[in-house]
Amino acid sequence: MIALLLLIAVPAAAQDEGTDPWFSTFSIIAFDPATSELGVGVQSRAFAAGAAVPFAKPGVGAVATQAAANRLYGPKAIALLEQGLTPAEVVKRITDEDPGRDTRQVAVLDTKGRSAVYTGKHVIDRNHDPKDVVHYGAWAGHVTGKNFSVQGNTLASEAVVNAMADAYEHGTGTMAERLMAALDAGQSKGGDVRGMQSAGILVVRPIPPGSDSTVERIVDIRVDDATNPFVELRRLLNITMGVPAKLTEHAAQLARAGQFSEAIEEQKKALTITPNQEQMHYALAQRFAQAGRAAEALAALAEAVKRQPYLKKQAADDAIFEKLRERADFKKLIGSQ
Repeated sequence: MIALLLLIAVPAAAQDEGTDPWFSTFSIIAFDPATSELGVGVQSRAFAAGAAVPFAKPGVGAVATQAAANRLYGPKAIALLEQGLTPAEVVKRITDEDPGRDTRQVAVLDTKGRSAVYTGKHVIDRNHDPKDVVHYGAWAGHVTGKNFSVQGNTLASEAVVNAMADAYEHGTGTMAERLMAALDAGQSKGGDVRGMQSAGILVVRPIPPGSDSTVERIVDIRVDDATNPFVELRRLLNITMGVPAKLTEHAAQLARAGQFSEAIEEQKKALTITPNQEQMHYALAQRFAQAGRAAEALAALAEAVKRQPYLKKQAADDAIFEKLRERADFKKLIGSQ
């Protein structure tokens, strides 16, 4: 007889009794009236919080549901906002209907910039229960500002949410970048006392009338399990924001100006962000070739064509590789001999 052992990943809220089911979390929800963007940023010492906490619908509102997260809060709150209820009315309605509300924390924001937050009694009490060795001495609460709300539980102190609010209010760049800055600021003040594990950023925007676009979720990234999820989250955000392409274009400009060493370093930065992109390796080969560093150019080109063989023909016709064309190793790489 052959015995099969099945290992099943169990969500935090459904684990065996005795484990901690809480999404001990800090988050920010925001609305930018200039762009009509709504966003949510979150970090938690729990698996896959980026999939459980944030909800947002363009033109309607954003929701963060955490602590013992009730995932039904998100769609319910959005539906109630669409019916014309204020965030305060929405929060009251969904928590009044929930017998488990004392274990919840939820924040709701609409496109008028109004927000409301509910933190259940047990969410607060557990942080001050000396018998609770995991959460004792931690903090739960929120701070709101114009067009945003920051909330958290099991936090190092109130300084976490205050730092997040300050970073968002005084941040620059896109909403996603400001949300990332807020998360960084919260972590710099101690964040979740249990540590880090997962994070996510969600930004939505209405599709303009007459646009050919079908994308409302302009940023939708998450890291489900990492020692420091912000490292990977920022890398994913940079990809989403097109940073590697911008670095690559700058590197090409530097090379055209004869600044070859600077161009190579700029292209290496792009490759660090997106190491699986064959075009980043190809561009690095170009920069090495322009610098007269043939061996390194061939090594980078070999990596590019290994990932995508179609680049062999592109390289064969590329004027940047003119000085390499008579080399046997170049001919062998592109298949011309």
